[in-house]
Amino acid sequence: MLKIIQITDCHLFSDINKLGYNGINPFNSLKHVLQQVQRAKPDRVIVTGDISGDGSEQSYQHFIALLKQHSLTDILLAIPGNHDEPSFMQKHFPAKSLCLDSPHFALDNNWHLHLLDTQTTQSSTGHLSLASLDALERYLSRNASDYHLIAAHHHPIPCDGWMDKHEWHNRLAFTSKVASHSAVKGVIYGHIHMDTEYQQDDCLYMACPSTCWQFANQKTFEVSVLKPGYRVLNLTRNGQIKTSVQRLME
Repeated sequence: MLKIIQITDCHLFSDINKLGYNGINPFNSLKHVLQQVQRAKPDRVIVTGDISGDGSEQSYQHFIALLKQHSLTDILLAIPGNHDEPSFMQKHFPAKSLCLDSPHFALDNNWHLHLLDTQTTQSSTGHLSLASLDALERYLSRNASDYHLIAAHHHPIPCDGWMDKHEWHNRLAFTSKVASHSAVKGVIYGHIHMDTEYQQDDCLYMACPSTCWQFANQKTFEVSVLKPGYRVLNLTRNGQIKTSVQRLME
């Protein structure tokens, strides 16, 4: 069994005392989430973007400091979200965490992981480049008899709420590719600040709660009273994904 924990949408500020929605301090809530993550002893921790809430260099320094404090930097994998500044990530994150040269790679137990960058420079919406789509296709075709997990920031399927205004523009090109490869067993993502699970054909699409404030899935903007959380994924030797969402109690 391979245990992966996903965290997302930390929205850290340069000021570690600054509060956000629902009076939540994103630095403190992330610290408490990481305490639970450390106790769970994962094989990998994947952060699916929006590490920063204000684009400041200090926010990334705070993130790495918390990861080091909880002995998680060696197993960290990271992709940017729409709020992130990639140059600061490259400056402060271990190079092996960003996988810039090899975003498609093998894990244990015949599993493979794909880290997709859907960030654009224009807005909060997402887009996956044609080159990235082609690279994904080639890798999946070469490893069609194994199992695959894909991570991205933006949501590839609609959530039917107000966050659909901040969509992944060419998501249909991506989901069509996933549908053509039954070896893709799961897609994980953040961005929408809520947990959802949808089974489409052979693939389970899974959104992850934010480590800070949660959004309500309404037609207009609303913040949920649900607590910060994270997603646990256990990848089995026979290609199954056993997943659960864990939240802070207080």
